Amino acid sequence: MNKLLFSLICFVFSNSIGVSSAVSQELQQYYAAATAAYESKDFEAFYQNIVEANKLHFYHQVILYRLGIAATHVNKSEEALSALRKAIHIDASFDLDTDDFESLRTTVGFQELLNLQQELRKIEIRSDTAFSINDHGAHIESIAVDDSHGEFYFASIHKKKIIKRDKNGQLSDFTQSGEYGLSAVFDLQVDVKNNILWACASPMPEMEDYDSTQHSALFKLNLKTGALIAKYETKGVASSVFGDLTLNTKGQAFVSDGKTNTVFMADEKTKTLQPYFTSEEFWNIQGITFSSDDRYLFIADYIKGPYRLDTSNKELIKLGMDIDHSLKGIDGLLYYNNSLIAIQNGVTPNRVTQYALNQSLSKINHASIIDKKHPAFGEPTMGCLNGNRLYYVANSLWGAYNKNFELEPEKIKELVILSTVLK
Repeated sequence: MNKLLFSLICFVFSNSIGVSSAVSQELQQYYAAATAAYESKDFEAFYQNIVEANKLHFYHQVILYRLGIAATHVNKSEEALSALRKAIHIDASFDLDTDDFESLRTTVGFQELLNLQQELRKIEIRSDTAFSINDHGAHIESIAVDDSHGEFYFASIHKKKIIKRDKNGQLSDFTQSGEYGLSAVFDLQVDVKNNILWACASPMPEMEDYDSTQHSALFKLNLKTGALIAKYETKGVASSVFGDLTLNTKGQAFVSDGKTNTVFMADEKTKTLQPYFTSEEFWNIQGITFSSDDRYLFIADYIKGPYRLDTSNKELIKLGMDIDHSLKGIDGLLYYNNSLIAIQNGVTPNRVTQYALNQSLSKINHASIIDKKHPAFGEPTMGCLNGNRLYYVANSLWGAYNKNFELEPEKIKELVILSTVLK
């Protein structure tokens, strides 16, 4: 088995988020059989097995790419081009210059595919650097703004704390490392009206002094003093990862758990987190954000794309889309003026996109790239809004750890916060 094929297989099965262990095993069997058939040039068997793998995981870019190769070899050109187009929209780095595509090379459809790939690879920049900070390995994941005082707050994964930047650019620890039982801090929300800073945190191997017995929690802090007002945990949930946090217009806090695919709501009476919504539709939920009137909660599934939940009757729909685009890999998600701002770090190249919605907020009508392949990008993660201005983390440090979850000093870079005015 050549190195490329082995790498692709490793990629598929290390990134099958949302797939059960039984399905993952079956997927692995089909993919291995497809690979063996390809190497022995039994292209019919290659095609049949990769089709079955695709049925089990029809969102995976590597399987789509291999399906494109297989369909080409069995003279199913339209199917090949369709699969390759989907794959390229997710990962524009796939090699289209191989002998596998010789029979397609002179077709109009393949030339259009090559043009699409070149377009997707282009750098697009609208944001400038708002500021940068030397985080000394804090591993900042998200940012929140107190627009009334010109202050910013940063969530630290590695240092298990919250950092504050005042209006003069001076940094200070808003909380100490591990204070109040903080673990890896993923997201923050400022409620200026009620003088509250909300923070969600979960134990992660990447944090200092990792303790797997800690529980994920939501923290309610005094915005002026940093004092703990309340701490909320779930009941009966053994393991969770609170990846995102949002507030409705009433100031109620909601967190997304990517492990159980549940949105939890802070219950002020019991001071616990209560399940608000879950669905078997979800594979791996990440960013959550409310519409301006709280009628809808938008939920980004990292694999499948964004959903819309009607808060009045809990009706869930997957957002429709008439455009040729990939909605995969959304981490941060923000609602702005009948559109969704999506920070997509699960596509290659990474990008930040503004998706314009129709009047009923049920369908995406248009996609506008804010930034793509920005020179400041490491792994863009989450952001916040201050009026019509977007701020977001451009280079979170997830890729700076070694296999023992230790930060490698040479990979630690200055944190960059990018910003742009939204249209």
